[in-house]
Amino acid sequence: VIVMMPFEWDVRVSSKDHAVTALRRDRRAGHHGLHHFMGHYFASSRALFRHAQIMNVMEGSTRIETANGDYMLRAGMSIALGADRWCRIKPQGRVRIWSIYADEQFLRMQMSWFLPHRERVHSGLHPCEWDGTAIVLTPGTAALRKVEPLWRQMSILNDGTHAPEVAAIHTIELFARWVSGVLPVFLDASMSPQPIRPLWRPITGRLTRPPSAGHVTKAIDLLRARLAEPWTVNSLANEVAVSRTHLTRLFTAHAGAPPMRFLAEIRLTEFTRLIEETDVPISAAARQVGWVDSRIASARFRRRFGVSPSEFRETPHPAAT
Repeated sequence: VIVMMPFEWDVRVSSKDHAVTALRRDRRAGHHGLHHFMGHYFASSRALFRHAQIMNVMEGSTRIETANGDYMLRAGMSIALGADRWCRIKPQGRVRIWSIYADEQFLRMQMSWFLPHRERVHSGLHPCEWDGTAIVLTPGTAALRKVEPLWRQMSILNDGTHAPEVAAIHTIELFARWVSGVLPVFLDASMSPQPIRPLWRPITGRLTRPPSAGHVTKAIDLLRARLAEPWTVNSLANEVAVSRTHLTRLFTAHAGAPPMRFLAEIRLTEFTRLIEETDVPISAAARQVGWVDSRIASARFRRRFGVSPSEFRETPHPAAT
């Protein structure tokens, strides 16, 4: 399984059944998923997971401590660790990270299909050569931002609105597109005389022009800055001076999810940070992120993590031994 999580210090979506999914970092060893987080200057505990982990730094920088060395990662860099390998995150100021947890056997099998010729791959990067110790890659900020909407789509596939078979198929499809977006970092240029060209071209037209993307950026900034407000698609569209239909199209194209689904994700991210990092009562944390009814926040939290917010607070982050 793959789980994806964005951090703001962190966020996640978990999957128990599929080979690929997206979620927030789990405090319990062995839970797989993907999460996205914004570090708020706090170092994590030394944590050990049963699944392989891939961390992608979107903004800022962080030091990653592992058993085989310490690594400084800046925006545009990624690090992969095999299963049962501990790590510790030490943000250097504010940092935004997407972290993916994957069943290692699945990951090796899929990457072997995507990289069929070992001689074309940089030494140590082919799944048949990787021993599970830390690997640092530099896809670049532009490449990671292009695949971020794919991660976001993966993170919401297992929300109960899709049949499990449909979710599994689309997760693997999105995973393949993600690898395609960062493929050059794996290949030895001297062994690949022809440039890597994608099998399909990105959609072009007015929706992908910089001004259109700017509307989404402005809207996202507004949502993050005024998270507690009772946003609707109409009110957000009015703020950025576009129609609600056009705004929904833009969000889906550039952020990977419609506006209100995106808002729910960042609310859950901040709610989780408050539950994990502060002693704010659960009801107050829910109100701070825009959920007047704390039962809504608790239900979303349980659906994402499998435990209630109060149970989450009582479960200590495991230290590696």
